[in-house]
Amino acid sequence: MKLLNNIIILLIAGLAVTGTSSAQDVSFSQVYSAPLYLSPSFAGFTNGGRVALNYRDQWPGISNTFRTYALSYDQYLAGFNSGIGLLVVRDDQGGGQLVTQDVGVVYAYELGITRDIFVRPGLQFKYSERKIDPSRLSQVGPDGNIFPWINAEFPVENYRKIDATASLMVYSDFLWLGFTMDHLVKNDIGFTDIETSVPIKTVVYGGWKYVYQEASRGRDEQSASLAFMYRNQAGFNQLDAGVYWYTNPIEVGLWYRGLPGISSESLTTNDALIFSLGINVGTIHLAYSYDLTLSGLAGHSGGANEFSLIYRFANKSVKSKPRGPIPCSDTSADPGRSNSRSRPRKLF
Repeated sequence: MKLLNNIIILLIAGLAVTGTSSAQDVSFSQVYSAPLYLSPSFAGFTNGGRVALNYRDQWPGISNTFRTYALSYDQYLAGFNSGIGLLVVRDDQGGGQLVTQDVGVVYAYELGITRDIFVRPGLQFKYSERKIDPSRLSQVGPDGNIFPWINAEFPVENYRKIDATASLMVYSDFLWLGFTMDHLVKNDIGFTDIETSVPIKTVVYGGWKYVYQEASRGRDEQSASLAFMYRNQAGFNQLDAGVYWYTNPIEVGLWYRGLPGISSESLTTNDALIFSLGINVGTIHLAYSYDLTLSGLAGHSGGANEFSLIYRFANKSVKSKPRGPIPCSDTSADPGRSNSRSRPRKLF
C-alpha cells in the first residue's frame, strides 16, 4: 500500500512539474446532482431557486489522493425566460499538494421551438486559480530515497486566469440531449517555464424517461430513466451509462463507467460500477453513491464516495411537487405563454 501511495504522489507531482496537458477535470458520479457543473444550460432549470452541495472522495483507500467540493446556486427568472447561477468548485489533489479553485457566473436562456420541445443555450464565465505547495511534495520513495525532482524549484507556484464554458440542450417532457464545451479560453498554467494549457473538454449527455405508473390522486408517479454522459478531453474518453428507478420518495441508480469493446494498452476500458441511493424530504434531496472499482486499482483504491444535497426554494405561485435532482427539474414558465402561467417541465 505504501508503494501505491508513492506512485499516486509521483503522478500528482509529475503533473505539477511537467504541466497539465494530459490532465482531466474531475467527473461527478451523480451527474445530475451537480447540474451547473455538467452544463450551464441547467441554470434556472427549476421552479424558483436551488442550492446544490457536492462532495467526492476518490480512492479513499489511498492516503492524500483526490477530494472535490462543489457549491452552486441558481434561480429561474420567469419574466425573462432565463436562468442565472453561481458555481464554486474546489479540487484538492494530494492532500493540498495541487489545488484548483473555480468561481463562475452562469446564464441560460430558454427558447420554445414547439409547444413541447425547448432549447436552452448556456454560458459560464469563471475565475480560475491553480496553486502548488512544494513543501508537501517531499516524499520518500520505496527504496528510501527522495524522488529526484520532487524538490525542484517552481518559478510560479500559482496562477489566476479567466475561463469560459458554452452549452446547448434540447429537451421535451421525456427526452433530453445536451452538449457542453469547457476551457474555451487558452491560458498558460504551467508552474515551470514549459507552456501548458488545460485542454478543451467536451461533454455529450442525454436520456429518455419511461413512466410506467402515471401520477394520480392517492398515488405517485413511478418511472425509469435511461441516461448517458460521454466526455472527451486531451485524448481521454469516458462513457457513463445507467438507469434510475423513481418511486417517491426513493430514487435508486445503477451506472457503468467504461468503454466496452474498445481495447488499448493505455486505456482502462472497465472503470467502475456506480450505485446510488437518493431520498426526497420535502424540498430537500439527499443522495449517496459509491464507485466500485473494476480496473487494476480494485482492492486497493477503496472506490469513491460521493454525497450530494439539493435544496429548492419553491415558487409559491406555482403549485407543484418538486422532485429530486435526478429528475433535476420541476416547473417553470412556458416561453410560449404568458409569464403568469406555468406548465410542468420534467426531464425524468
